[in-house]
Amino acid sequence: MSSTPAWAIPIDSGSATPVYVQVAQELQRRIENGELRRGSALPAERDLATHLHISRVTVRQALALLEKQGLLQRKHGSGTFVTPPALPGEMPSRPLGLLSSFSDDVRSRGQTPGARVLSFERGRPSAHEALSLALSPAETVYRVRRLRTADGEPLAIEESTLPAALVGPLEIGDVTDSSLYALLRSRRVEPQRAIRHLRAVNADLGLAGLLGVAVGAALLTTERVSWTAGAQPIEYARAHYRGDRFDFVMELQGDQDA
Repeated sequence: MSSTPAWAIPIDSGSATPVYVQVAQELQRRIENGELRRGSALPAERDLATHLHISRVTVRQALALLEKQGLLQRKHGSGTFVTPPALPGEMPSRPLGLLSSFSDDVRSRGQTPGARVLSFERGRPSAHEALSLALSPAETVYRVRRLRTADGEPLAIEESTLPAALVGPLEIGDVTDSSLYALLRSRRVEPQRAIRHLRAVNADLGLAGLLGVAVGAALLTTERVSWTAGAQPIEYARAHYRGDRFDFVMELQGDQDA
């Protein structure tokens, strides 16, 4: 008796979720739980389309989405492969032009993300938070500060401020060892667009202790405001990343009219 291949995806034709998103989400789940092994090859687009009874365009959209998330690698002339595990000591990279979560970035390197909550509170927004999130001073926000790890190694400290009215009830357990973006996605308020500022700083005593680096070590710090597909501000975030263990990648293109 033949076994069902790990890439065989059930399609719900009656779902409001686009088919390519269904395929991408299910492949992502199977990559993350190990059903699709790191480094293994996927069938050709034509074969996937035939077996899943969908168009090649739909398959191509799903694979492109997973490639952007770093879960797949497409090699010209060779095919599509599940991204292999990161080599020991390899530096994780974050594409500057891709809005993705820390958890997705770490998983794309074959590592396990972690999130230890350093502080969690509900309160009124500061003047800067209110301005960034288009809130009135009387509204309520959640503030979450977390130490982010990869395979237990401290890599970043992330601070997020979220409008309580949009996010809904939130508890500390919701943001412990979990993806904040996955939580927002489940509540249909996932960020779709963001503006991020990036600069270099040196670790002070507090940051150095949490990240396991020397005082004065180079850090990359970001400040970001994110919006939902409906153009509602959903997150004001700041983060400090270890400069020795993280880098940011940007793709640049020439001016075609020049």
